[in-house]
Amino acid sequence: MPRYTLAVAAGKFLDNDPVSEDGWEEAPVGLRLHENMFVARIVGRSMEPRIPDGSLCVFRSNVVGSRQGKLVLVEYLGGGTNDRYTVKRYFSEKKADGSRGNDRVRLEPLNPEFDAWELDPEEDRFRVLAEFVEVLY
Repeated sequence: MPRYTLAVAAGKFLDNDPVSEDGWEEAPVGLRLHENMFVARIVGRSMEPRIPDGSLCVFRSNVVGSRQGKLVLVEYLGGGTNDRYTVKRYFSEKKADGSRGNDRVRLEPLNPEFDAWELDPEEDRFRVLAEFVEVLY
């Protein structure tokens, strides 16, 4: 699987230099490979114990269907060359009037030492890039 220079925060969003391919990682035995899978490094402790600080993790891009309760890689589009990334558990509440979109999007850490926070669903500055698959090492 391709490994990218992308550093994903297990905390608030983490600044990155422009992301590029940084080599390849051997897929673990039993992992069902998909062409949209890639590997990135986690920086921080907010997703411990499931995702340890410094671990390399497998993600699958182009997530379809509900993201509710899943661990996802979220990009904050800063408008410059340094976009920011985090991994968190995703929760949303649909609009009460039944229209398309969410009234509320919340990103939650697994580690109780860290706080959850809400994204403004009206802003086009946030997008879910991928779903967490597993920790490689």
